[in-house]
Amino acid sequence: MANIPELTELERRDVDLILRYADSTEYVIDYITLRLRCPCANCDPRRETDARQEEFEAEVRLQRNEKPAVEKVGHFGLRFKFDGRGCNTGIYGFDLLHSIGKSTNSD
Repeated sequence: MANIPELTELERRDVDLILRYADSTEYVIDYITLRLRCPCANCDPRRETDARQEEFEAEVRLQRNEKPAVEKVGHFGLRFKFDGRGCNTGIYGFDLLHSIGKSTNSD
């Protein structure tokens, strides 16, 4: 695991969130992207092949892009709880959140 800066703030907005880090970097991640990268044992296998990935993506994109509740899971990461359909079991490690933010915010 690469050294990642400490997550100092998470701002939940209507359709996305902002991750702010101790090194002054910040990343914006929309909730659809967050759901598409869910690391749980049910969602992760749905990205194993292109066909399964396309089916999973189509299913997630049909869901509302809603603001989830967030709970901290020890010193490891965060769990996002969406009100509507979809997965609520994935625990997003702080390293995964940083990776998602970095990859979705690079131009």
